[in-house]
Amino acid sequence: MANLQIPISDTLQDELKSMIRNAAAQAIEEAVQRETTGREWMNQKEACEWLGISFGTISAWRKQGLRVAVVQGKTLLSKTEVNRFLEEHSF
Repeated sequence: MANLQIPISDTLQDELKSMIRNAAAQAIEEAVQRETTGREWMNQKEACEWLGISFGTISAWRKQGLRVAVVQGKTLLSKTEVNRFLEEHSF
């Protein structure tokens, strides 16, 4: 098979690399969202990503009454419980 080479400028190479990186990052983010969207239970990192909040906020909410499940040392949060907590604390 013949090897076809097309010369392109360094600027264009950089732009293409940036576009590919951005597309990959977006694909990963969408995959994470799909993965956590259909599941009821999430670990703390997934919950932070789902809610767009920090780990510290989750910790503060737990102190305010957000219930979690701890199974074999893993802390899991229910979307139903998170929504209940948010409704209870909304004004």
